Amino acid sequence: MHNLIYRTLRTSLLGASLACASGGAGMGTRPNPTRITRSEVVNSNASNAYELINRLRPNWFKEPPTASVSGGVVRTQTILVYLNRQRMEDLDALKSVSIESIDSAEWLDASRVQTVLSDVPSGAFSGAIVIRTRP
Repeated sequence: MHNLIYRTLRTSLLGASLACASGGAGMGTRPNPTRITRSEVVNSNASNAYELINRLRPNWFKEPPTASVSGGVVRTQTILVYLNRQRMEDLDALKSVSIESIDSAEWLDASRVQTVLSDVPSGAFSGAIVIRTRP
């Protein structure tokens, strides 16, 4: 009787450990919605940063459905763009950033922009795209 219980328990534990070990097999990891990694950059077949983001995280380019109201005036929210923590002109500036130089890209929502970045302009913005280049 003791031997039967031991074999049953051993078989159950072995099966459970194999199930846990293979739980992620064959399943790709989900991309981080706020970050583009170097491996994603390399595998993207994009030619510049604008194209990269448009292909991999197009929602970064979408402005929120509502605008900011400041002093009774409705203002459109813009998306800030930074290259190695230096503010760039606008989204079109991403077209001049070669894909070969990009290490990573990150989306910062408006609530994090002021605490993470410097040289943040006054006004309404929905967030920032931060590109980091390789050394």
